[in-house]
Amino acid sequence: MTDVPERMPLTHAFFDRPVLEVAPDLLGRTLVRTTPDGPIELRLTEVEAYAGERDPGSHAYRGRTPRNASMFGPPGHAYVYFIYGMWFSLNVVCGPEHHASGVLLRAGEVLTGTELARA
Repeated sequence: MTDVPERMPLTHAFFDRPVLEVAPDLLGRTLVRTTPDGPIELRLTEVEAYAGERDPGSHAYRGRTPRNASMFGPPGHAYVYFIYGMWFSLNVVCGPEHHASGVLLRAGEVLTGTELARA
């Protein structure tokens, strides 16, 4: 685990590491979204690591496409996609630029703003 406190904003350097190091370091961290109606805070309880072109479960497995291009971008950027016609999935790009890998933020416990999160 890195020595970054759980509620400190994470830098791009935090994500510029191998995805299998970043993923466990995200567990227990708090994701904060500020909305006009108030904050939503969520503690990450489940993540999944995807190792890009060498991982058959990754959207980048078959190379760069317009859909997955952000996975090949700078570490710390988001890769968001719509799945099953129902949900948006948020991933954070990891590792060096041009080498796609990312962590799917799969589940969390809402700490603040439960009704906002439901909406």
